[in-house]
Amino acid sequence: MESPMPTPTAPATIMIVDDEPENLNVLEASLSHAGYRTALFPNGKLALAAARAEPPDLVLLDVCMPDLDGFEVCRRFKADAKLAAIPVIFISALTATADISAGFSCGGVDYITKPFREPEVLARVRTHVALRRAYAELAGNHTQLMALERQRDTLVHMMVHDMRSPLQVILGHLQVLEECGAGRLSAADVDTLKLAIYGTKILSRMVSTVIDLSRMEAETIPLHRTAVPVRDLFQAARAQSLNPASQRPLVEQIAESCPSLLCDVEVTARILANLLANAVKYSPRTSEIVFGADPDPGGVVRLWVRDRGAGIPAQFHQRIFEKFGVVDQQESTRSPSTGLGLAFCKLAVEAQGGAIGVESKAGKGSTFWFTLPAAAAPATAPDR
Repeated sequence: MESPMPTPTAPATIMIVDDEPENLNVLEASLSHAGYRTALFPNGKLALAAARAEPPDLVLLDVCMPDLDGFEVCRRFKADAKLAAIPVIFISALTATADISAGFSCGGVDYITKPFREPEVLARVRTHVALRRAYAELAGNHTQLMALERQRDTLVHMMVHDMRSPLQVILGHLQVLEECGAGRLSAADVDTLKLAIYGTKILSRMVSTVIDLSRMEAETIPLHRTAVPVRDLFQAARAQSLNPASQRPLVEQIAESCPSLLCDVEVTARILANLLANAVKYSPRTSEIVFGADPDPGGVVRLWVRDRGAGIPAQFHQRIFEKFGVVDQQESTRSPSTGLGLAFCKLAVEAQGGAIGVESKAGKGSTFWFTLPAAAAPATAPDR
């Protein structure tokens, strides 16, 4: 348990540890006059015991003391989780560079040499108390922000989860209308209906991504691994991600020697669908998109999607796989994005024992790739 942080309004408690009564009295008078509470101790053992019972806000510590010297006292402070964050300032007659260095090495935040000057001591104490209180405020703000983020995630998850059922109803009715209207709708109406179905599927996939991302972060999503041919995954991903009316050139480069994958079919198809959708979104409308798969050493398969878009600068190659990690695009190519698709891909790939990455340069297009385990080849019957 960490030591309690000082509140902005309460006077800070300064622990003074020195075997010279005169030094204790002088420091106590100076600090009390400046508005601090003080606790005086003639040796390190008593100081440690008192600190564990009631942690101070800062320690002024002599080095040359009987039984435990100041360096050892400081080391014990830093080894105790309850006391480790308390700043320790050494006040010592030892002025050699090696001694000062030793003070910082064992965890001290400052070092004042004797004979000390009252204004200097007060200035150093004031600075480190202010730093500690600033840290306390930051820590409190961080805790509040984390709580707000959890509340936001919970609210978003609830709202998105409730959207899933009506979306399925809308999609079902649109598909029924498509089937019943065959031969009775004009070509333009059929195209409009297909666009509506496609848009509903995209929205449904976004909903599933938000839900499953939360489940993967909590490690509660079940994965059902089976052997599946790469081409089957690609066809499923293509149906999920590409507009049926699109004339986008899409090329397959699946190696003949490519084995099947051992993976969760639904989750892996959505990984590919996200990568294909990204390639469509961030590349010119008439440019070619290439999907490929090759066997890799170590019993894995490497799958990749290559586009001829604007590319991604190297400094963003890791950020884009983070939650809400959206890289700014030029205004002409900017498209709405939740910043969750690639985060889902990363978690989904890693949950299945694979790796994911991107090869890209600004203006040169991008190749997103990931690896997953290959399915074991069927065992041959032994010779009789």
